[in-house]
Amino acid sequence: MSSDQSLIIWINQGWASPFLDWLLSWVSDKYSFSFPLLLLLLWTAVSRELSAGLRWWLALILMVALGDALGAQLKDLFAQARPCFSFFEPLRLIEGGQCGASLKGMPSNHALNSFAATAFLFVTRPAWKGWRLFMLVSAILVALSRIYLAKHFPSQVVMGAAIGTLWGLAAACLYDRVRCRGSD
Repeated sequence: MSSDQSLIIWINQGWASPFLDWLLSWVSDKYSFSFPLLLLLLWTAVSRELSAGLRWWLALILMVALGDALGAQLKDLFAQARPCFSFFEPLRLIEGGQCGASLKGMPSNHALNSFAATAFLFVTRPAWKGWRLFMLVSAILVALSRIYLAKHFPSQVVMGAAIGTLWGLAAACLYDRVRCRGSD
């Protein structure tokens, strides 16, 4: 058994609890968690910065959308199966046994998008200290949720988080060119 398989079994089965089933299913759902979070970020940005906040939020949305498309392209390139397709028997499937929309799992787009948004916010909004902590905790929970729910192997989640962080930092540099020039 590979370390990826051992780790997913440890998280998927060893951490099993009704509370984590609920929490990690919730943070993994775009309709009940990600979309409301984006709307809360919109409200925060506009209430603090008016039109500059709206422009920042639109840049965040564009960055996430492009990151999601990048992740989809990489899934086709890597063509690595999700654990719920390739390693089904020992896993505990929580959400009614559904695996996912695609057979391909490398990288995790959930991890990519959540870490991209977090990196983007960290660089472009350093004064938002409470939001920075919340986004980092959320990104970690989203990443863990994908393993716990047996949607992705740990390596797929780590790859998504790494790509997302790099993508978020690059997008922040494009958004905030003055800050990036000052760090050279």
